[in-house]
Amino acid sequence: MSHPALCCCFSACVAPLPYRVKLCLFLCLCGVLALLVSCADSPMGLSVSGNFSNPYQVQIDQWVRRNPPAVYVQPTVTPDHAPRALFVPLRITQDMNNRLSIGNNISRQIWQVWLSQQAFSVLEYTDTGRPFSAREAIALGRQRGAELVVGGYITHFMDGSSYGDSSVSLAIEVYEVATGTLLWSMAQGATMEKQAASDFYVFQVNSRMPADPVSLIVRTLADDMGKPLVYWVHPDRRPKGWSLSHGKAF
Repeated sequence: MSHPALCCCFSACVAPLPYRVKLCLFLCLCGVLALLVSCADSPMGLSVSGNFSNPYQVQIDQWVRRNPPAVYVQPTVTPDHAPRALFVPLRITQDMNNRLSIGNNISRQIWQVWLSQQAFSVLEYTDTGRPFSAREAIALGRQRGAELVVGGYITHFMDGSSYGDSSVSLAIEVYEVATGTLLWSMAQGATMEKQAASDFYVFQVNSRMPADPVSLIVRTLADDMGKPLVYWVHPDRRPKGWSLSHGKAF
């Protein structure tokens, strides 16, 4: 009995040239589709539906596009203990409605991610009800007995929901309360784009947006920007090759 794959190969070889090209293309696309189907249950955020009588629909989760954080200012020595820190809401620099409430919501998400990273012995969050001011934040830190104050700016904010592009840019600053010295200054931005469907011969690829793209962007940025602080305070958690000059912009 002949093997189906050999029959397909034989048919591709003996058919006229235009048909051979089309058949080879079809077989290649079938192979790609089979690979996608095999990955459908993997943790890659990919799912496949359909059959050969109807075009297959391939759904791929959209991802956050960003560069590593740019570190402009950083300390030169490691602290001898995990410091107590106070987190104050970031200031939105754009002219937009509900700046305080949006800034507070984004700041709380950053704070929650940093709590899970456990860089500090204490990381208190306080809603000042006012736009971020380094001088006021440092004074509040002294009242609360904090050693460090974390604040900064939301320099760009665009919420396209699940129907459009979303992007966020952050600038984080960390001050020493006792001296008012700026210890850390870093910035990072990210975007999540809504992409149109891509049609292929036997299947269609669609990007699947999350219900709240901005939250995913903010938490991704918070995780990226929190890691240098974790590595600064906890040398035992530093990856191989990391140093205090890692990622410095100038």
